[in-house]
Amino acid sequence: MKHQYDNHKAEQKLVEEAKEEMRSYLKKDYKNVSEVHFSKDYNIDPTGGVEVSGYINNDKEKEFSGIYDPTNKKIGISVVNAEEK
Repeated sequence: MKHQYDNHKAEQKLVEEAKEEMRSYLKKDYKNVSEVHFSKDYNIDPTGGVEVSGYINNDKEKEFSGIYDPTNKKIGISVVNAEEK
């Protein structure tokens, strides 16, 4: 049981890291991003990439999705319904 708990805890830490990086990425590279809301769903692929998604500025039509690369500590691939800076 402890092994499962430790794995879950490590996974949650990785997801939080992905969310923080995605938040920074959106605010840095897209115009008028003041709030970032994340979905509860996430996916960790076999290579360790973490996919997070959600919407910006309380507008559910302004969706985003991105894959965080924990090895390089950056967002690799993303789709964002917002205007780039």
